[in-house]
Amino acid sequence: MSNKEKTKQKLSQLLLDLKSESESKSSTAILELASIGDLSVIQPLFDILKLKAGTSLQKQIAKLLSDIQISGSAEVFIQVIKNEEDNEVLKLFLPILWESKLDFSEYLADFVEISVSGDYLVALDCLTIMENMPGPFSESQLLEAQLHLKEFVENKSQNDERKMQILSELTIFIKDQNEGIDADLLFD
Repeated sequence: MSNKEKTKQKLSQLLLDLKSESESKSSTAILELASIGDLSVIQPLFDILKLKAGTSLQKQIAKLLSDIQISGSAEVFIQVIKNEEDNEVLKLFLPILWESKLDFSEYLADFVEISVSGDYLVALDCLTIMENMPGPFSESQLLEAQLHLKEFVENKSQNDERKMQILSELTIFIKDQNEGIDADLLFD
């Protein structure tokens, strides 16, 4: 058996151990997973986090995820977040991203899109993530972010004033990043 196969088998076993009812077995699996560093565990860890929400392992799994620094992991995190439609689960996942040391600057428009489709707390978490992005942001990211906001404003059917306040702050943030780009696209 090659080293790659052994590692894959070990990862599978650790993920199974993490789902275990035994808290000590799950905690040990978290420690071992932290030392391996493999992109393939990110999605399963988020899935297990959903299962373990409200348990003592929730914080440990969230901490493990927020500590991931592997190259390419930001893209995997974004895919997980974009594929999640449940606002309650997003409220569990998004704080992990703003606690993370990863740079999500190239996903600015994705966070705007998630903000407009989520509820107030999801929008607030996304704004927090965006405010912590170091930038710079590409012109295409800024323009796409503007389009998401413009589309939301044109089609808004809800009257959640708290969310509108957050999106207003988000709009100002995007405009501030947009110096030199046609910022009039958005709002008058």
